Amino acid sequence: MATKKLTEKQQLCTVCRKCCGPLGLYIDPDIYECSEKELIHFYSARGFSVTKEDGYLYLVLDFPCPHLKKTGCAIYKKRPKVCREYSGLEDFGDKCLWAKLPEHRDQVRKKKKK
Repeated sequence: MATKKLTEKQQLCTVCRKCCGPLGLYIDPDIYECSEKELIHFYSARGFSVTKEDGYLYLVLDFPCPHLKKTGCAIYKKRPKVCREYSGLEDFGDKCLWAKLPEHRDQVRKKKKK
């Protein structure tokens, strides 16, 4: 059986892997009815990392996907539905390589012309 070639978007996905690594879970001090400092202390005291990006707090979950290997996703062609439908653009913006797809296409065209 012939192996189906990955699309450009899939190729970029397997290179990027940002959504397969540590995750940032949004946490809001207002929900907890405490200060930002208290919330950071609460999670830090329990061994979690808390980061602040663009004014928002994120609890860092440093548990990469167990299927992530040095070469990319070991189950990419049979990955779960949530992975197939997920777009890193919402969470990672320009840091997601999908955002660079038009630029990537231009580079591929230039290489083919040479």
